[in-house]
Amino acid sequence: MGIQKQPDGTFQVESSKKGKFYTVDLSKGSCTCPFFRFSLQRVHGECKHILAVKDMAQGRDQKSYEGIISFVKKHQPVESISLIKEFGEDAVDDLLSRGELIEKDGMIKILE
Repeated sequence: MGIQKQPDGTFQVESSKKGKFYTVDLSKGSCTCPFFRFSLQRVHGECKHILAVKDMAQGRDQKSYEGIISFVKKHQPVESISLIKEFGEDAVDDLLSRGELIEKDGMIKILE
């Protein structure tokens, strides 16, 4: 997911469909993607585009998140301690809090 900061302080975030971009405005907590506009905006939620910009602003790398998800898909279920040792507690906690990973009895997997 490519992210480009704009002169007005907003960000252009590339969609999973290459060549399509959405505008994220962190000061307003908004995104122009359909999922945000029609579902998340009403409940003050954050789409993956907003989260990606926040991650970038906090120095987190989306590729590391994709690496964690790929690792879990390949080896699931994975012991939470070993995943944390491999990738770091903050990144694993972020993915758990977003619901991209689930933990039960010390084991982490992807909800399918």
